[in-house]
Amino acid sequence: PEGRRGVVSALLRRALPVALALFALSPLALSASSRAEESPAGLRESLRQSTVRAIELEIDAYRQKLQAAMAGTGPEENRAKFRQTIAALEAERERFSRMPAAEYPDPVASTPDTASVLDGATARGPMLPAQLQTAVVTPDKPYAIGSLLSVEGTSRSGPFFHLAGIRGGDASVLKPGKRCKVTMYLVYRREYFGLIGDYYVYVSDVR
Repeated sequence: PEGRRGVVSALLRRALPVALALFALSPLALSASSRAEESPAGLRESLRQSTVRAIELEIDAYRQKLQAAMAGTGPEENRAKFRQTIAALEAERERFSRMPAAEYPDPVASTPDTASVLDGATARGPMLPAQLQTAVVTPDKPYAIGSLLSVEGTSRSGPFFHLAGIRGGDASVLKPGKRCKVTMYLVYRREYFGLIGDYYVYVSDVR
């Protein structure tokens, strides 16, 4: 019996490091912060896909505006304006859907502070190159694509950051009530009042 227990103990000691190594490589053990960084090509593709999704969200928003205008909301000339905007967005979506990842420019570090309401740019559309920012986020609810992120330092006056994509495709890593630091890229500037920043973003890392 003593010899048998000794053999079993030796086998367990040998097996434990292997089991721990396998667990460390399992999906359960991998988090957004422990993953290897995306390759430059992979990041460009993620940014391109997030740009396409941002445009699709804008198309949906303007279709809702058009429906409201058709129902009598606002001046009649808004109908033609919204139709033109939808047509331009659809052409924009086609352009980015066909764009090879190699043609999407590498992102750059953003100079403005995420807490700054004004960004100095007024044109709606894709941000080429995408701008890298870090921010602290404390989700106030479960997030999905299109959700407005609760970014520390911002206010009801802006700036605003909407989720257009997240690495791995699972927004549930942003857990309600859990404060986390995110690395995000501004991929699309929404149309908003004055110089107030309103963006769609791709989140590449959550810690």
